[in-house]
Amino acid sequence: MEPRIELRHFRYVLAVAEEGTFTGAAERLEVTQPALSRAIRSLEAMIGAALFERNHHGATLTDAGRSLRDDARVLDEAARAAITRATRRSQQGRRLRVTARACDVETLESLVASYNATRHDHAPAEWAVVDGQVQVEEVRAGQTDLTLVRSPLDMHGLDNDLIRSDPRVALVSNAHPLATRPLIERAELDGETFAVWQGNTPEQAAFWAGVDLAHHTWKPGPSVSDAAQYAACVRLGQAVGFVPESLLPEMVLTGISVVAVTDLSASELRLAWSESATSPDIAAFVQHTTTPAPSPEHDT
Repeated sequence: MEPRIELRHFRYVLAVAEEGTFTGAAERLEVTQPALSRAIRSLEAMIGAALFERNHHGATLTDAGRSLRDDARVLDEAARAAITRATRRSQQGRRLRVTARACDVETLESLVASYNATRHDHAPAEWAVVDGQVQVEEVRAGQTDLTLVRSPLDMHGLDNDLIRSDPRVALVSNAHPLATRPLIERAELDGETFAVWQGNTPEQAAFWAGVDLAHHTWKPGPSVSDAAQYAACVRLGQAVGFVPESLLPEMVLTGISVVAVTDLSASELRLAWSESATSPDIAAFVQHTTTPAPSPEHDT
């Protein structure tokens, strides 16, 4: 007979692991501490291993507990996202929500329009612009079906396909010594100050400073949260920067020179969706977006 493990067991393990005590976890879960302890011991009996080491300081995960905690987090996120997706569908009908940051709105609008024009038998797609700090979290939580993201980005819990790879160029003020050069190497900007995007991870900071492929010296400059601030820092000579060439039409480049760079990683634009999502409508959008358009036929 298979063990009767329920979703609440996984949430109990997560709560104890995160709170560090059974008492704190019980308060968070709004259950009694004895009931929580019994549930955890029942789960340990089903697994055949202790999940926590208990002492007067609290509860510490064992190796088995750490393994279950990691899987429990994935299952809990997937369950919550499934409920959110079902709620959205009951309230909004059968439609897809597709998002992107403002800098990729032209691509977003084009993909949604082409999908809706050719897929009359599927759920219509609607596009929305969101903050880059929350776009993947909305997909994981089931609040959004698909999103256009630029690497590097934490893709845990997501599936994704490459839409295109955009070369990056350097932005420098018109007064910069390299402003009149048509082409430079990344090493020629060694020691320069780079604007830093708010909320970036070390991996993302390395990418935006152009040190993800090879070691170069650089100094962190002003913290920015949008493209206007980024461009202003470059124009005033406070920093230099790298941006995808495809985004140049979206930027105000007054007082700024654009210089090609030979040895810089590209910016990958990817379509991402929850790996736990099973919707055929999401699959149809992914297939439509990532399938090359047929070549035009010519009269012979």
